[in-house]
Amino acid sequence: MESIFTKEHSWSIISSFFEQKGLVRQQLDSFDQFVRTKMQEVINENPAIIVQSAPTAGTEIQKRITVRFGQIYVSKPPIYTESDGRTITVFPNEARIRDLTYASPLFIDVIKETVSELGVVDKHKYSRVPFGSLPVMLRSSYCVLHGLGDKDLIDLGECPYDQGGYFIVNGSEKVIVAQERMASNTVYVFKKAQPATYTHYAEIRSVPEKSSRNPSTLSMKLCRSPGAIRVSLPLVKQDIPLFVLYRALGFLSDKEIIDHILYEDDDEMFELLKESIEEGTVVQDQNVALDYIGKRSAPVGTPQEKRITIARDLLAKEVLPHIGTQEFCETKKAYFIGYIVQRLLLVALGRRNPDDRDHYGKKRMDLSGPLLASLFRTLFKKLCADTTRHMQKCIENGREFNIALGLKASIITQGFRYALATGNWGDQAKAMQTRAGVAQVLNRYNFVSTLSHLRRVNTPIEKEGKLAAPRQLHNTHWGMVCPAETPEGQACGLVKNLSLMAYISVGSSSGPLIEFLEECGVESLEEISTLQLSTATKVFVNGVWVGIHSDPVYLIKSLKLLRRSLEIDKEVSIVRDIREKEIRIQSDAGRPCRPLMVVRDNKLVITIEDIRKLRRGEIKWDNLIGEGFIEFLDVEEEEMSMIAMSTKVLNDECKNSSDVKISYTHCEIHPALILGICASTIPFPDHNQSPRNTYQSAMGKQAMGIYATNFLLRMDTLSNILFYPQKPLVTTKSMEYLRFKELPSGQNALVAIACYSGYNQEDSIIMNQSAIDRGLFRSFFYRTYTDQESMSRPGVNEEFCKPNRGSVLRMKNLNYNKLDEDGLISPGVRVTGDDVLIGKITPILDPERSTKEAPVYVYKDSSTAMRRTETGIVDTVIVTNKDGYKFSKVKIRSGRIPQMGDKFASRHAQKGTIGITLRQEDMPFTSDGIVPDIIINPHAIPSRMTIGHLIECLLGKVSAMSGEEGDATPFSGMSVNEISTRLKSYGFQQRGLEVMYNGMTGRKLRAQIFFGPTYYQRLKHMVDDKIHARARGPLQILTRQPVEGRSRDGGLRFGEMERDCIISHGASAFLKERLMDVSDAYSCYVCNLCGLLAMGGTKVNECKGCNNTTNVSMVEIPYAFKLLIQELMGMNIAPRIRFEE
Repeated sequence: MESIFTKEHSWSIISSFFEQKGLVRQQLDSFDQFVRTKMQEVINENPAIIVQSAPTAGTEIQKRITVRFGQIYVSKPPIYTESDGRTITVFPNEARIRDLTYASPLFIDVIKETVSELGVVDKHKYSRVPFGSLPVMLRSSYCVLHGLGDKDLIDLGECPYDQGGYFIVNGSEKVIVAQERMASNTVYVFKKAQPATYTHYAEIRSVPEKSSRNPSTLSMKLCRSPGAIRVSLPLVKQDIPLFVLYRALGFLSDKEIIDHILYEDDDEMFELLKESIEEGTVVQDQNVALDYIGKRSAPVGTPQEKRITIARDLLAKEVLPHIGTQEFCETKKAYFIGYIVQRLLLVALGRRNPDDRDHYGKKRMDLSGPLLASLFRTLFKKLCADTTRHMQKCIENGREFNIALGLKASIITQGFRYALATGNWGDQAKAMQTRAGVAQVLNRYNFVSTLSHLRRVNTPIEKEGKLAAPRQLHNTHWGMVCPAETPEGQACGLVKNLSLMAYISVGSSSGPLIEFLEECGVESLEEISTLQLSTATKVFVNGVWVGIHSDPVYLIKSLKLLRRSLEIDKEVSIVRDIREKEIRIQSDAGRPCRPLMVVRDNKLVITIEDIRKLRRGEIKWDNLIGEGFIEFLDVEEEEMSMIAMSTKVLNDECKNSSDVKISYTHCEIHPALILGICASTIPFPDHNQSPRNTYQSAMGKQAMGIYATNFLLRMDTLSNILFYPQKPLVTTKSMEYLRFKELPSGQNALVAIACYSGYNQEDSIIMNQSAIDRGLFRSFFYRTYTDQESMSRPGVNEEFCKPNRGSVLRMKNLNYNKLDEDGLISPGVRVTGDDVLIGKITPILDPERSTKEAPVYVYKDSSTAMRRTETGIVDTVIVTNKDGYKFSKVKIRSGRIPQMGDKFASRHAQKGTIGITLRQEDMPFTSDGIVPDIIINPHAIPSRMTIGHLIECLLGKVSAMSGEEGDATPFSGMSVNEISTRLKSYGFQQRGLEVMYNGMTGRKLRAQIFFGPTYYQRLKHMVDDKIHARARGPLQILTRQPVEGRSRDGGLRFGEMERDCIISHGASAFLKERLMDVSDAYSCYVCNLCGLLAMGGTKVNECKGCNNTTNVSMVEIPYAFKLLIQELMGMNIAPRIRFEE
């Protein structure tokens, strides 16, 4: 019996987590919560529209219509209405193939109440009025695929490994990328960069819990001279002195105000407040104070009573609205403002450090839930405004208001679809102010790239910002964000990826928490005296100061006990800050958190027996949390915990006999979980220089493999499929959960590290041509072309057919012979560039022959042709209909064989292109007659320090001999000596070196060669997609210079810097040739007298400007220069060309 807790037991726990939760749980939970609760909350925020007729003379009662919104429903499963009115259930694969939106219809209950001029009330309830449709996240509880088994999924044409977590809009898969922001309802204190009028400032962005309207920011500045504190309130143009604000809240005497700020006698702090007291002496009365604020917020010319009401309203609704927006929250607000002042003064006195903007506990991540909620709120408001306009018209014109016509359901449908399709989050009309790139097209290059995209986090900072701090790895990122996976270049450190077991809270209501706190003896602020404050501990819930408690140890203990038994939601964080005498409880959405094993008395609470039950399947992950074996900690709470790195540390501490005892509260499940998706596929990442892991994380997303098992049924625009993908010989434990072994993206190649023939210098590689002929790294490249018959004008449609040269205008110079009569090509036909795949003609009105009564149409060719540079075979052709029009997709398949110039890489960012391929007989061989598939250059290793590459090769050799997968999980303590000893036992040189013989001469190579199997990836950059050359070709119309780009057969730009080099060489004739002769040479005539452009030619030479008909010369100039001259002449400037004699 195993009695000691090992890493193996940790992996059992981790397996149970992924079995139950999967890798995109945070997306699914967020979406489900949006549909379950957030949608109804948005409706309840403004539930009624009331419209009255304008009062006219003689009528007592005005006509009135009231529309109240009730319950909102989402129907399941998603459906689509065909053009003939039938509704069908849409399955995701059909939505992808037919370019439909995978969306469920929404319905809402409406109560309409009309009051006529005579005062007759008519009330009517309409239940389930159509209310637009909502795109459904795949695999969420509203999706058809929710909870289906593998067999059912395969029957529906889905990949059983696919995780869901994305939307399908117009046939393309869209992910909502998590958006990072600063937490609201938190007080931040910062130093102000000098020179400035104030030295320190505190700010709080306050948002009420239910309605997420725009945050109202309150900031407090500690001024330089006088050293007073001023508060800037939302919607108030000037800063208000602190004591004026207190008097406006109804606290008049200085003593009373000070009592709300300072709780114990603190002379230093009191000194800092003196200036503020003096500044506030002018105003001693509440109404005067309110008027002071009113004058600075109300429009000019408002009478005093109105100003005072406006100020009262402002203090209730806009100042710290998260504490309360009703009357009678003044005491709470006064104490909270006092708390902000205290925090500000503590920093100013240097007793506390300013806050760290990059602390991850102060960040929140908005996932699909909050983002869709804010979008839905915008759309619902727009719909309400639209309905109000319609109702107003109905009342004025005396028409009956029809609910079905009045509610424009399309606003909701189109709004969701627009936001998800373009990624511009918000109203289509204000596209400029919205955030771009919130929704992105799901990356489907290989399975790992898909998973990684679903766990991405974006920080909306301007990419040009020179600030380095937000980009750096922060201590608090540990376990939440992958330290390796981030793009290189401009978005470096701003785009992050979640670690493997990180989860993002969906948020729960704070109501039950506050009720429980009251039962536990938390005294609310209204009921306490100032004396109690100095000793007691403050209790905050979601940034609201709810009261004080005198026994924090008991309170924290009971709260944690409740959380471990799931009486309180598992994602609520409970922090006790002993130094600040605070207890902070957070239950809001968007906090990253991660699971840790609970430790009591330096022993794990979970036992070996529990893990045996877990392995037998008697208990699941959720039971582990319910039993209190494991709990989720967010960053703030993690900072206040003592976490052991492994069980070994715990055992050592138990044996520790010294005086200094460490009392651990938690234990890390496994340190390898700090890595994200891409970095988890790297073997031995803890033996590489850190940037190498970052580079591989980016390259792993470009490796070919199998991105989904249903790739034959899918019609993706571009995809690559490797012929013989292999699972790696050397794996990491994390790969099992990423399905890397089932859907791999590479092959195990035999790699020698040697200089051989010199064709592998500078990161090129030599590849074995015979191995390529046997199928090494071969792949298929699929490209899909789509087209649709659409309506060019009402009643006139385009049509698919084989265009006929006689009757169709402007036919392109393409090959139309391979088309069938219906205008589509047949599967199995071999096609090359300039072959037409879909023939289509568009009718245009012939203005000469047609009359108003009898229009005559001529047909113009608008066919879809194959790309110039590609060849292949037609793989599949699909004809279907979309919105009542014929719609077709053609998928082309071409085989790609590795050749010189193709790019390959190991999993340690050792990338290289093929420099030469040698046949087997020319490659070096070992004494066993084994020939490498790839030879890389030894110079690639020392400067890059990718030692993981070498250890992988060594372990791969052992694995090949033993027939077991090698375990290269990071931080697992495997040593090179261990591997070497095992390799020696199989009769090899212990460090992986082999004697090799030159394949061309048969002589023994002078050095021993490091040789063994390494996992290599074929990357998507292939020379066939890049090769480009041009002598003559298409020109731009305006400048007559060659067009740009490979796809248009463009020229190669000879730019400014190239020009500079040639000038410095003095090669003037070559320069003229590049810049004019082969670009845009042009001959024209110039008048010798006035120097302006003249008419010239065989018959007539004439300069219109000076009536000169004889003295005209022909010049050769660039066409762009001629254009410049004419544009200047258009601006009434006369550029004259003068000739040398």
